[in-house]
Amino acid sequence: MIGAGGSREPSQKRRHPNGEGEENFLDITIEHSQRVTEELIKLRNAIIEKDRAMGGTGDLTAPSAESMRDVLEFNVAGETVRARRSTLCAAKGSVLALMFCGKFDAAFIRDEKNRIFIQCYGPAFKWLVGELIMYEGEQIENVALPASKQKDAAFTYWVELLMYIPSTKRRANYTAPPPPSQGHNQPQPAPQPYQHPPPPAHHQPQPQPQPQQLLQGLVNAIRMLIPLAFDDMAAQLERLEAIRPLLKSGNAEEDSLVSIDVSGSAVTVTKAVATSLGDDSTFANRFLKYDPLTVDVAPEYVQRVVNVVARAFMKRTTVKALDVQRAVGESDIKGFRHALTMYGLHDVRYMGPVDGLLENEHLQKMRQWCEKYSEAPAIPPCVGEPVIRIYKATMDGWRWLHLLYAVKGHSPLLIIFKVADSNELFASLIEGPIEVTGPAASRPGIKSHAFKLQGTESHPYVGALGWADKLNIAGTQVVVEDIFDPRAPENRERDRYTRDLSAVLRAAGTFDFGTRRADQWQTAPPASDETLKSCQGNTTHKCEPADWHQWDRPSVHSWDYYCSGDHRDYPFWYPVSIKGWQFELAELEAYRLGGA
Repeated sequence: MIGAGGSREPSQKRRHPNGEGEENFLDITIEHSQRVTEELIKLRNAIIEKDRAMGGTGDLTAPSAESMRDVLEFNVAGETVRARRSTLCAAKGSVLALMFCGKFDAAFIRDEKNRIFIQCYGPAFKWLVGELIMYEGEQIENVALPASKQKDAAFTYWVELLMYIPSTKRRANYTAPPPPSQGHNQPQPAPQPYQHPPPPAHHQPQPQPQPQQLLQGLVNAIRMLIPLAFDDMAAQLERLEAIRPLLKSGNAEEDSLVSIDVSGSAVTVTKAVATSLGDDSTFANRFLKYDPLTVDVAPEYVQRVVNVVARAFMKRTTVKALDVQRAVGESDIKGFRHALTMYGLHDVRYMGPVDGLLENEHLQKMRQWCEKYSEAPAIPPCVGEPVIRIYKATMDGWRWLHLLYAVKGHSPLLIIFKVADSNELFASLIEGPIEVTGPAASRPGIKSHAFKLQGTESHPYVGALGWADKLNIAGTQVVVEDIFDPRAPENRERDRYTRDLSAVLRAAGTFDFGTRRADQWQTAPPASDETLKSCQGNTTHKCEPADWHQWDRPSVHSWDYYCSGDHRDYPFWYPVSIKGWQFELAELEAYRLGGA
C-alpha cells in the first residue's frame, strides 16, 4: 500500500514467487527457531538418556568442589590404588575425568570391599595417577610417557584411552563469537591536572541498536555455535563409548570377579574376560577350575598376559600377534613367553619360533621395499599369526619332497634361507601355492619376489633383488632344467647360453634351489629326492638396489660379472652373495603369510 507521503508501507507479507499466495516470513522464522531449539533439546536429552542407560545420573553440570575432595579406592585388576577425585579430573574433558566425576560411581563393578573395580593394567594406572597429582587444580591435556614406555602397549593403550579428550582437536581453531551489541554511553575524558574541567556537554543518549541488529547478532552467534554444539555432542558420545566397557554390563554373572594368587599378588578379572577365549579354554580354567595359587611364574608376566586378553575383550577383537608382542615392554622375553603358554596363548603362535630366521624387522623392510610396485604383495607387519613357520630344513629334512609336503595348501609363502659360512640372509616371497600334481616340471603364472635381508660386516647391503611373474617348479620326477650355469667354462663366452644346471625351484628369476650340475650323477635321482642345500643366486645391474653399484664383490673368477647376449636389455648379471654365484645353505625355512 502507498501512504499519503508516497512511500510504500513496510509489510511482513510478500507474494509467493509462483503467485500461490502470501507467506508471513516472520512467523516462519519464529517457527524454525522454535524447531531448532526443540531439536537441540532432543539431542541433549538423548545424551542424558544414554548416560542414564549406562548407569550414570544424567547430570550434565560440573561436579561440586566438595565432591572433588573425595578419596576413591580402586581394585585395579587386583592391585589396590587410592586417588583423590580432583586428581582424576585434572584433565578436563578427558575420558578419565568423565569416569570419575561422580555421576558414574554407581555404575562401576565393586569388589567385596566395595572398591571400584577397573579392568586396567595396574602399573599404568598407578603411573598415570602419580603424574596427574602434580597437575591437580590445573588444566592439562596430555601426559608424556617416558621413552622406555612409548612402545609398551600395556602403558600406551591405557594412558591414551584414559587421557583422550575428544574435543581437543575440534576446539583448536575455535574463537568465541562476540556477544550481541547492547549499546552504551562513551565515558567522558578525565579532567587534566591543574586545568578547569570543561563545562559538561549536553547529554545526548547514544542510539540503541535496532531490533534487526540484535537479531542478526544472535543469528550469527547461532551459526557459529551450532557446529560446536554438534562437536560437543559427538565428543560426549565418544567419551561414553570409551568408558562403557569399564562399567557394569548388566549381566551380574559376567560382571562377577574371579581372582588368582600369583606368588602372593592378586590378579583379578571379570568372569566375562576370563571366559572370553572360550568357556573351557586354558585361560578360563586358570581362573575358574585350576588351583588359584601359583608360584610358577612372576606376577608381572601374568599381569601383562591378562591385560592382553582384557584389551582384546574391550575392543571386541581377537587376540592378535602384534598386540601380544607390543605387550612385552621391558620385561624379560623368556618369562613372558612362559606366561603366555601357561595361560593358553601359545607363544609360538603369537610371537613366532624362538629359533626362527624371520624377524619383524625383515617383514617391515620388505613392506617398505615393495611400496614402489603398483601391485605390492600383502606382507603382514610381524611374525606370529598369520605368519607361521611351517618348515625348517634342519628339523624337517632337506629334500624337495620334505618342503613340498610342508607347504602343501599354504599361500602366500615366504622362503627364507641362510648362506653357510657368511650368515647372509635371503628371502623369496611367493604369492601363490607351490603345487606339484605329477612327475613333470611346471611353470605356473605365480608372481614371486626376491630380497636380501642381511649382509655381512664388510658387505652390509640389503634390498629388493627383483621379481618375476612365473615360477619354475620341479615335479616328483623331473627337475627344472632351464637353469644357466655361469661358472661352467663353456658358458663364459658372451653368446653361449648352454643350460647344463638343474634345480627343483626357481623363484623371482633370482634364486635356484636344489641346484646340481648334469655331470654330478650318472643316474639322476627323482626330483623328490633332490636336496635343497645347494643354491644359486643372481641379479642384474638394473634390478639390484642403487647403493649396490659400488659393491666390490670378491672376484676370484673372471666370470663373476657375466654378460649374456640373449639378454641385451639386462646385460650384466651379478652374484648376490659374497660366496659367488653358487653357495651352500646353512638353514632354510618356509612361512605361510596368510590363511589357516
